[in-house]
Amino acid sequence: MDQESLQVKQPRGARRRARTRANLLVAARKVFATCGYHDATITEITETAAVGVGTFYLHFRDKEAIFNTVLTEGLEAIRQRVGEEMAHEDNPSLPVVVRAIFHQVYAQRDILRIERTGEGVAARSGGPGMLLEMFTRFLEQVPDLSPFSEEEIPLLTALLEGLMDRAFHCWWDEQDEPDPDLMADRVLHVMQHGFPASLFEEPQQSFFNHSSLPQLFE
Repeated sequence: MDQESLQVKQPRGARRRARTRANLLVAARKVFATCGYHDATITEITETAAVGVGTFYLHFRDKEAIFNTVLTEGLEAIRQRVGEEMAHEDNPSLPVVVRAIFHQVYAQRDILRIERTGEGVAARSGGPGMLLEMFTRFLEQVPDLSPFSEEEIPLLTALLEGLMDRAFHCWWDEQDEPDPDLMADRVLHVMQHGFPASLFEEPQQSFFNHSSLPQLFE
């Protein structure tokens, strides 16, 4: 029996509750994206969803509960859509994976803004980060990672995650530029070329001297 048939078979009350819950989540996503987690109120969410405050508590315990549901479902949607893009590739390369992530994150960049406004709350939901999870799965399937060892995969995933996450920052504050293709080009350039060789050579001048240390670490 397909999903559509299951929905038809559901009692009318269950379908109505499901619609109300979905409407609350859509409304909460709009309110959190506009106001941020801390300034958003349950009253604003229910008014946007055109339901009473009492109805809210039939579906969610509190503001934190609906916030984490919005965030979890939004990130899961990004994961699924990236996975759908990857399903069309026999052996996707790192650039293909990176571009797919940028396109899907850009399409739902309000989720990034929502996550940022409630970082402390989001951290309590636990679980591995979306990017760490994606890159770990990708690297574990690569047959040859030389000159890196299997033990260095966590370091590689952390490096990839850091580059991507930093690139996402430009979309935090209601900005839509640069577009995902340009941002992917920049990140892939850094990934491919890494650090300049000159950084690993003996420096011409000492950076850490007695006069600079107090200012650096005060």
